[in-house]
Amino acid sequence: MSDASSNPGAAPRNDAAARARAIRHLWQLSGQPGQHRQAYLYAIIDAARDERIYPALRQLAAKEEIVSLYQGPSARELAAVAPYLVCLGTSDRVFDWLWKDGWGQDWGIFLWSLVSTSTMRDHFRRLTMVRTEANKRLLFRFYDPRVLRPFLPTCDAAQLREMFGTVVSRFMVPSSDGTSVDVFRTNAGQLLTSRFDLTGAAEPPPITRP
Repeated sequence: MSDASSNPGAAPRNDAAARARAIRHLWQLSGQPGQHRQAYLYAIIDAARDERIYPALRQLAAKEEIVSLYQGPSARELAAVAPYLVCLGTSDRVFDWLWKDGWGQDWGIFLWSLVSTSTMRDHFRRLTMVRTEANKRLLFRFYDPRVLRPFLPTCDAAQLREMFGTVVSRFMVPSSDGTSVDVFRTNAGQLLTSRFDLTGAAEPPPITRP
């Protein structure tokens, strides 16, 4: 049987309090009685990270809003390894799957957005490819936490506008060991960062919306 040292994400996944903290912060809940989740929380999940992801997404798609960031022949040919935009909605169905099977495994990123899914898809599709100085087109795996986490702090104002556009209120990027989530948002062209801890070691106040 594997332990936390061989499977770093296992420790927070087995902690009910950590799960509750993740729900509160990801959905931006204040903890006030009677407060309801809003359907503005999304994830971009990379099906290439684990062979279990694509079958699970196909099953969830019967009831949940899930769209590939690829289109045309690529969407069909690369369906099993494509990135998917997933609405977490107001229930536990998608979150519980991610928490149980993928938390701490670098399966993807979370984001908060008030625009339509089609607008988000168009925005993120443009980010999946970049051109090099030699004018070569390369895949940009921004939806990999190990890519986005170090990349955003290096961005200038123009790059931040390209990444966030008018679409993303904040990116939320889980750590590779699953014990915390880094939050990135912008204000006046500047990147603002914060972190919420899931272990309870240093519980921060709830994040206020921009």
